Amino acid sequence: MGYLSFVIKKVISYFLALFGTMAILFVGTYPIYTTVIVNSANFVAAETLRTLLQRSHTPLTPEQIQQIHDQIVNQITASYGLNKPFAVQFFYFLKNLLTFNLGYGYTSASITSNTGSYAVADIIASYLPNTILLFTTGTIIVIILGLVIGLLAARYAGSVWDRLVPVVAIVHSSFPTWWIGFLLIAALAYGVHLFPPGGIVSVPPPKNPVLYALDVLYHMALPLISIIIVGVGGFAYVVRSLVLSTLSEDFVIALRARAIPERIVLFKHVMRASSPSIVTQVLLALTTSITGSLTTEVVFQWPGMGLLTWEAISENDVPVMLGVLYVTTLVLLAGLLLGELIYGILDPRIRVGED
Repeated sequence: MGYLSFVIKKVISYFLALFGTMAILFVGTYPIYTTVIVNSANFVAAETLRTLLQRSHTPLTPEQIQQIHDQIVNQITASYGLNKPFAVQFFYFLKNLLTFNLGYGYTSASITSNTGSYAVADIIASYLPNTILLFTTGTIIVIILGLVIGLLAARYAGSVWDRLVPVVAIVHSSFPTWWIGFLLIAALAYGVHLFPPGGIVSVPPPKNPVLYALDVLYHMALPLISIIIVGVGGFAYVVRSLVLSTLSEDFVIALRARAIPERIVLFKHVMRASSPSIVTQVLLALTTSITGSLTTEVVFQWPGMGLLTWEAISENDVPVMLGVLYVTTLVLLAGLLLGELIYGILDPRIRVGED
């Protein structure tokens, strides 16, 4: 079938997957979800009344204050469909999720956005770019190094280099991220004072934009090194295995029998045949990197989605926890859909198989 039909089928299937996933989350978190909405509504009502009383020249009676409070709470809960049947509430839930209307965090918690807002969408918008900066950068470096190391290992199969890659992959993957983090902090931050132990920027931060960016990169060095150490061995091993599998195909034997240079066989033909699987691994790595890593961000106090999750759990900020859960689910499904669509471009057999 044509690529357009393939895209339409995939979009519909992933929308149904999103619908089903959100339905499970809605049912599973319904008591918490409704409590969060009511608490958020009370928070907005209290803030609105506080501002109104500060600006009003005419005193309000307790009955008027309560009436205004109830009106605001009823309007907000109605906007979430809490006055509707249970099934209808789910569609309100889905609409608010897709428009990032995620409510407000608890004012008793210390979690706010960069502008001091308690809106969950604003809080996530403040933390998410930091995770993207660190983990997407780290993942890209891991991918580049993994491709180079994996291709060399496959090219010289049976060599010491090739035998070393699986060993390094097992050793690196077995290291807990937090342990690597503590070692790096102890050695490079407190040992030789080469890098700062944590955070994203110095206090006070540089006022010059260029110096500020350089300071962020300086603080990013240690967590970036830990991501590379833990990830590069495993990715190199995956690339090595995929390329070795392709090198044993009949068309490669035929190309070598025609005395085509090994460099052309490897980079022009083998890489082309292996590219769908490798690209899938790359897209999965990039997609999951956006959600961050709780242990890495907590160890290095990097203000991203992982640290936000930890802070929300520590302070029992349920609205923020739910917001992170919903947004993470959306990001993962969107990334998987993008991977399927790119895979369909690289390997037309997938589209034929769907027919």
